[in-house]
Amino acid sequence: MLAFPLLSSVDFFREVPIGNWLSFDWLPDDGYFGVMTPLTGSLMLVLVTLPMSLFIGWLLSLSLVDNRKHWLNPVLVAILEVWISLPSVIIGVWAIIQIVPLVRETFGGNGYSLLAASIGLTIFITPICTLLFYRSYLTHLDQFQGLEYSFQMSALSRSELFIKSQPTAVIGTINYIFCRIFGETMVVVMVSGNSLQIPSSFLDSFRSLTAAIALEMSYASGLHEQALFAMASIAIVLILVVLLAQYRRLINV
Repeated sequence: MLAFPLLSSVDFFREVPIGNWLSFDWLPDDGYFGVMTPLTGSLMLVLVTLPMSLFIGWLLSLSLVDNRKHWLNPVLVAILEVWISLPSVIIGVWAIIQIVPLVRETFGGNGYSLLAASIGLTIFITPICTLLFYRSYLTHLDQFQGLEYSFQMSALSRSELFIKSQPTAVIGTINYIFCRIFGETMVVVMVSGNSLQIPSSFLDSFRSLTAAIALEMSYASGLHEQALFAMASIAIVLILVVLLAQYRRLINV
């Protein structure tokens, strides 16, 4: 799975000058294979969505921990688990029906934008983030209580204590959510607008790296197809760097 895209893009990296594929011009028919525009779109999506997902997920996990003995807690956890199992296309359809019109009516434009994609992706990713933090809390609950952990502490104090005592869990969750956001395709394709441009505002449409691969792979051939495999290789390398950083963290703990 990892080797095929890498091997399929070797000829592309040999034949195409680095200045070409590191440019912002993506015109395969004219011989321009710049990957920086969709790559920038993916990174901007991560920068917007990751903080929102982590913040909301953290708050929800605190609420679940505080009410962990309440009869409703297992029901809420089950709902989050079901939410995680939903295909992303369902979230995408809901985003088209609800989020895109809301963005259009509130801020203007056609609604298909970086903002709409970020909101839709946050709704899709947040339950995963919530359960990761919640289960990490429960796993280390005895340790927190040993550190004079009190549920009467402010959320900020509790967060600080959790981060200091469990940095590996926090970094692992951030890395995992980063990879999920960067690799997500369906929701982004459905509500981003898919314009090959770098968005200058939250209301501009854009195209992510994975969306470009998904949209063009069915008809691409020759060097164009190799360029898409090169995009996949860049995504694989980026994800591997994130995972290796987490692995080194685990080794050093």
